[in-house]
Amino acid sequence: MTQQQPAETFAKSYRYVRISMIALLAGLGTSVIYQAGQQDWHLLASVSAYYYTPAQGIFVGALTALAACMIALRGTTDAEDVLLNLGGMFAVVVAVVPTTRDKDYQTTVRLCAMSTDNLPAGVDCPRVQELAAATRANVENNMTALLVIGLVSLLVLIGLVLRHRRSAYLVPTAWAGIVAATVIYLAGAFAFLTNIDWFIDNAHFVAAVCLSVCIVAVAVVNALRLRQKQQAQPSGSTTARNWYGLVALLMIGVCVVGAVLFFTHVLTLFWLEIAIAGMFAVFWTVQTIEQMPITPGPTTPAAVLSAPEVAGRSG
Repeated sequence: MTQQQPAETFAKSYRYVRISMIALLAGLGTSVIYQAGQQDWHLLASVSAYYYTPAQGIFVGALTALAACMIALRGTTDAEDVLLNLGGMFAVVVAVVPTTRDKDYQTTVRLCAMSTDNLPAGVDCPRVQELAAATRANVENNMTALLVIGLVSLLVLIGLVLRHRRSAYLVPTAWAGIVAATVIYLAGAFAFLTNIDWFIDNAHFVAAVCLSVCIVAVAVVNALRLRQKQQAQPSGSTTARNWYGLVALLMIGVCVVGAVLFFTHVLTLFWLEIAIAGMFAVFWTVQTIEQMPITPGPTTPAAVLSAPEVAGRSG
């Protein structure tokens, strides 16, 4: 049996984590599409709304695993690494804090809590209150676990940074990422602990928007990275480099146009989310192909060859 060298082990692990992220996105998409078919293709208002359907298991599991991969994976640049880490933080909140139901449901919950007689016909208050209580209990449990994990992770990260504080690779971008992660953690913890009702109603939407921004920013950062590399070596232009710029422009265009169409009630949030997720999958596939074949030697990304370097950075 051939024994693998440490560099080869790191390289293959790096490759498999990247590929698993593509598989997770594909699994999430398949689950949502299947459930839509089961509902006679009556699409819900958003992908997040499938949390309340039989797709819930895959929805939560895939997003949670995707978040872990985004945080664990070393980006190709310091800026991308920070964005992936922050995106992973937002992704796990999207996964475990369900989107709010429609306005009619929220109004019914409030009316049931007031014990009023002015209720729509056929409303079952005990059932409505049971669903609201279950949602609250889920959020309380899930967020408590996340806050504990997040605190431990931040403490470990700070410990690693202090250990390698004299290392040259602890650049300002990495410090900015640590500060940003800490601020996001503290803001989320404050909102959850001081006003859980507001948190339940708004955290999912805020995290989803921030996740989308991180995804678009990752594509832009890579487009700029390869543009600079191409300018330094004009003859080294590749199809993959052109794809980065195209995907970044498409993401920005879709976000702008999609937001306008959403707020003018032309399209639902479902299509905007699907478009962003699909383009991110395309971008990630292109970047993964660019990083392959990953073999020990000059072509191996530095991020997968130096364990201490990875430990000292923000992700």
